[in-house]
Amino acid sequence: MRPLGKHVSPRQVALFAAGLVFFGATTYDVHRSIKNNDQPPTREQMEALQVYTTPRSVRTNRIHGPWSCSNV
Repeated sequence: MRPLGKHVSPRQVALFAAGLVFFGATTYDVHRSIKNNDQPPTREQMEALQVYTTPRSVRTNRIHGPWSCSNV
Protein backbone atom coordinates (compact mmCIF):
# COMPACT_ATOMS: atom_id res chain seq x y z
CA MET A 1 0.00 0.00 0.00
CA ARG A 2 1.09 3.56 -0.62
CA PRO A 3 -0.83 6.00 1.59
CA LEU A 4 0.70 9.47 1.50
CA GLY A 5 3.28 8.29 -1.03
CA LYS A 6 5.15 5.91 1.32
CA HIS A 7 5.10 2.13 1.26
CA VAL A 8 3.25 0.70 4.27
CA SER A 9 2.99 -3.04 4.81
CA PRO A 10 -0.21 -4.70 6.03
CA ARG A 11 1.66 -5.76 9.17
CA GLN A 12 2.36 -2.10 10.00
CA VAL A 13 -1.31 -1.24 9.48
CA ALA A 14 -2.38 -4.10 11.75
CA LEU A 15 0.13 -3.06 14.42
CA PHE A 16 -1.07 0.55 14.27
CA ALA A 17 -4.71 -0.57 14.54
CA ALA A 18 -3.88 -2.81 17.51
CA GLY A 19 -2.13 0.13 19.18
CA LEU A 20 -5.19 2.31 18.68
CA VAL A 21 -7.46 -0.38 20.16
CA PHE A 22 -5.13 -0.79 23.15
CA PHE A 23 -4.96 2.97 23.71
CA GLY A 24 -8.74 3.28 23.46
CA ALA A 25 -9.37 0.40 25.86
CA THR A 26 -6.90 1.80 28.39
CA THR A 27 -8.43 5.27 28.17
CA TYR A 28 -11.93 3.85 28.63
CA ASP A 29 -10.80 1.75 31.62
CA VAL A 30 -9.21 4.77 33.33
CA HIS A 31 -12.34 6.84 32.67
CA ARG A 32 -14.56 4.10 34.11
CA SER A 33 -12.34 3.75 37.20
CA ILE A 34 -12.47 7.49 37.87
CA LYS A 35 -16.25 7.50 37.40
CA ASN A 36 -16.73 4.55 39.79
CA ASN A 37 -14.56 6.15 42.48
CA ASP A 38 -16.81 9.21 42.84
CA GLN A 39 -18.47 7.63 45.89
CA PRO A 40 -16.43 7.12 49.07
CA PRO A 41 -15.79 3.51 50.10
CA THR A 42 -18.28 1.88 52.46
CA ARG A 43 -17.41 0.83 56.00
CA GLU A 44 -17.35 -2.84 54.92
CA GLN A 45 -14.93 -2.06 52.08
CA MET A 46 -12.62 -0.16 54.45
CA GLU A 47 -12.66 -3.02 56.97
CA ALA A 48 -11.93 -5.57 54.23
CA LEU A 49 -9.04 -3.42 52.99
CA GLN A 50 -7.67 -3.11 56.53
CA VAL A 51 -7.78 -6.89 57.01
CA TYR A 52 -6.18 -7.45 53.61
CA THR A 53 -3.32 -5.00 54.20
CA THR A 54 -2.56 -6.16 57.76
CA PRO A 55 0.36 -8.64 57.73
CA ARG A 56 -0.60 -12.23 58.49
CA SER A 57 1.67 -12.45 61.55
CA VAL A 58 -0.04 -9.44 63.12
CA ARG A 59 -3.49 -10.91 62.43
CA THR A 60 -2.57 -14.24 64.07
CA ASN A 61 -1.05 -12.50 67.07
CA ARG A 62 -4.29 -10.58 67.58
CA ILE A 63 -6.29 -13.80 67.60
CA HIS A 64 -4.00 -16.16 69.51
CA GLY A 65 -1.64 -13.84 71.36
CA PRO A 66 2.11 -13.43 70.86
CA TRP A 67 3.06 -16.53 72.91
CA SER A 68 0.67 -18.99 71.32
CA CYS A 69 2.11 -22.15 69.78
CA SER A 70 -0.23 -21.91 66.80
CA ASN A 71 1.72 -19.12 65.04
CA VAL A 72 4.75 -21.29 64.41
